[in-house]
Amino acid sequence: MSYQNLYIIWHVVTGKPLNLPHLIMKNMLRATSKVEGALPHGMVITKIISHFGIIIGNEVASRLDVGDFYNAYSLKRMGWKREYEAGKGNIWLPKEGGRRK
Repeated sequence: MSYQNLYIIWHVVTGKPLNLPHLIMKNMLRATSKVEGALPHGMVITKIISHFGIIIGNEVASRLDVGDFYNAYSLKRMGWKREYEAGKGNIWLPKEGGRRK
């Protein structure tokens, strides 16, 4: 069990309010620095955006298979490279002459 899980459980048990958007943002920022990992909370963010009536485009919802996720390996295969920029952290840029279309 992680410290974050304990933190959430503590809030639930004590009845103290939890700043869920802050927690989600911290998780997403942490995920961008990992070499292997996908961005978390995609479905939760979509539900929140839909709840407030924000139209996110003409996208058609579909279920994800177990293997449908993007990580550093996937992005590299698609012709992207990770670079570090001071003040911005890790960013992904298209490779020159990559297979990206």
